[in-house]
This record gives sequence, C-alpha cells and structure tokens, in this order.
Amino acid sequence: MTTSTHNPQEEFEAAMTRALERSPELPPLAIPMDFAARVAASLPQQRTARPAVRVGRIAAIVAMVVLAIVLFVLAPHASPSFASFTFDIELIVLAQLGAIAYWLSTKAAHS
Repeated sequence: MTTSTHNPQEEFEAAMTRALERSPELPPLAIPMDFAARVAASLPQQRTARPAVRVGRIAAIVAMVVLAIVLFVLAPHASPSFASFTFDIELIVLAQLGAIAYWLSTKAAHS
C-alpha cells in the first residue's frame, strides 16, 4: 500500500523554482540607427562658459587701498610707543596689509 502525501509547501516551492528558472520570452530589442542623433538634436543648446570672476582678489586689492589710506591718515598722529592708541592701530593696519599681501601672493602662485 502506497500512501501519497500531498504537501502544498513542496508543490509551491517546485512551482516557484520552475517559474524562476524559466527565461522570459522577450521580443528582440531593436534600437534605431539614428536614435543618438535624435536625442542629441532634442537637447537644448549648451551655454557658453562664463569666465571666472575673481571677487576675492578684487576685494583684497580694495581692502589694501583702504588700509593704505588709513595708514597715511594715522601716520602723522602716531608716536612710536605702545601706549599710543594711534600707533597700535597703525601696527594692526600694517599686519592686515601684510596678511592680505601674503594671501594675494599665495593665490597668484596657485593660479
């Protein structure tokens, strides 16, 4: 006597395996010869590249001019002692001028 066992899980797994192993029947893919040309023609025209604006360089040069004017205005009033407020401001202005000049020289070396 043979007993037939009906296992729905095994039947489901067998059906799933058959479905996964079957390759799909797709129609052959045909790309028209002029496809790339049509896509390129439908794209908007590229804009011309704008030149880079060197705002940092312009701002640094303007700042150097302003600092030089401040330096010339303060120079007659500064006495060379650290107790003089105008002398202290003059030293700060000189340090800023030096820092900007250094920054401009390093930017020019990397450009």
